[in-house]
Amino acid sequence: MTEYHYPTFEHLYPSGVQRYDVRARLIRNYDIFNYNHKGTTKQTWKMIFVDVEGQAIQCNIFGPAIEKFIGRFQEGFIYILLAVQVIFAEGKNKIVPNWKQMIIKEETNVIREEEDDISIPSFHYNLVQLNRLSCHIDCTDRVYDAMGLVLYVSPVENIGVDSFKRDVAIMDTTWTVIKLTLWNDFVHVLDENLNHVDVAPIIVACGLHVKSFYGTYLSTGYHTRVYVNPVNEKTTSLSTWYKSEKLAKIRRDWFRSSTFSLKSSIDISNTPRIRLSQFPSVRKVQYCRVVAYACRVDSVDNIIYEACNRCLKKVVIFQGLQKCQSCNLTNTVTIPRLLLRLTIFDKSGNLKVTILHDLAQHLLGCLATEIKSVLQQPNGRNRVMEKVFACFGNRAFSWVLHPPIGDFNPEHSYTVGYVLHVDWAEECMWLNKYIASKKRK
Repeated sequence: MTEYHYPTFEHLYPSGVQRYDVRARLIRNYDIFNYNHKGTTKQTWKMIFVDVEGQAIQCNIFGPAIEKFIGRFQEGFIYILLAVQVIFAEGKNKIVPNWKQMIIKEETNVIREEEDDISIPSFHYNLVQLNRLSCHIDCTDRVYDAMGLVLYVSPVENIGVDSFKRDVAIMDTTWTVIKLTLWNDFVHVLDENLNHVDVAPIIVACGLHVKSFYGTYLSTGYHTRVYVNPVNEKTTSLSTWYKSEKLAKIRRDWFRSSTFSLKSSIDISNTPRIRLSQFPSVRKVQYCRVVAYACRVDSVDNIIYEACNRCLKKVVIFQGLQKCQSCNLTNTVTIPRLLLRLTIFDKSGNLKVTILHDLAQHLLGCLATEIKSVLQQPNGRNRVMEKVFACFGNRAFSWVLHPPIGDFNPEHSYTVGYVLHVDWAEECMWLNKYIASKKRK
């Protein structure tokens, strides 16, 4: 007896008439979804099947046919579907990137195979590298899969009356760190106790939405599935990479000990490391990072300025009175603010930078009001200068800078976002990678 060969998904063609017999594994079985169409409540049931070639396809059951198949499908099993319809995939709400989809009709016959066949893959991921996620922000009707090492797990947070969320920082082999927001039922797949153990679990999340709010991030949704430490060739490859990269472990440890907010930690972690000679050409990033020394401090006479108490903008003197041009108020109440201007250098060049109020207070370890008070005392200027040099003198720091907007101007002072102590172990590893990349070129 000749063995029947079922067509693979590649050989299915959308047709309103022709029916196909297919054999595939059910890898995702979603809940029945109720929706409103022109005032009428309707139902749809979505699944994802994968064939022997590893190609995935979305499968739908609509309306009256749903009742016939309730209880017939279970994830992980192989099914023979006799007389399924194939149509063009809907333009929106795609859960796999396939231009066609199957429809199980009332006349379709469903046969479940009780013996497994390892030639049909047991998983399918539509993985997007984390450094490419920003390209998909505008694709609101599509979902994506992501895989990464878990660097940090936040506590559960209540949102509104009956919603919960947990933020997770994940990293892949591109060294990009992204926030993954787990909602409601998904908050329990990970626990913040993972922040205190010497492991970095691998998470695979399928059916995610790519969103943007002060940066790109991922969020769970209706079609999401989350798997922790699944075993397959993709996760094994990521695990092998992590074990071989000491820098990845340093990144994990830094994240868990960071005193910054999760957003700031992600911003800093994703900051490209450059030399000062490269700074003029940096574009399309929020920050860049250099390791440099401070070689000059601008006059401390201008370290304090008076700002409007309402908007914190610098006031001007108008007809002998202090005026806030932003609020359009004359004789406004003011408060002192810090503005620290330095010149930093490395072996490739130098750059003028500005450290704004909050960061300047943090680095100097005192308030603007205290600096103002010292300046008003005898020899106050020298005392403030000594304090600045005690902070920055003869030490290298990791300077996280906002890149130029428009053409680079060497006379302009560029804003510092963060100042960090240098992790020389990480710095040496970066230099080794930098030298190796130059040799490859």
